[in-house]
Amino acid sequence: MIWSNAAARLLGIRIKQLRKDRGLTQENLAHAAGITKNAIQLIESGRGSAREDGPPSNLRLTSLFGLAEALGTSPAELILGLEHPSASVETDKAKHDEKLSELAP
Repeated sequence: MIWSNAAARLLGIRIKQLRKDRGLTQENLAHAAGITKNAIQLIESGRGSAREDGPPSNLRLTSLFGLAEALGTSPAELILGLEHPSASVETDKAKHDEKLSELAP
């Protein structure tokens, strides 16, 4: 998997949906994950900077693991959309790649 704008947007969509499903605000999630609210805003939008044409978000592993813990899930679920640890990685990767192609310009 190559990290791209589409991949960053898909990650942001997953994080935002999980945050809303758990009834958390961006500020609540940021505090629980140990990052700033601004970082959450950028991650959820898939951007690495405030510029619209800027690079895709590029989380540090500590941020990814903090978000996963705060959302009660795994880093794999955040990145690939794996919902169950026993799920087939190949099947989930295929679904992930399909979603990426839908988001690509």
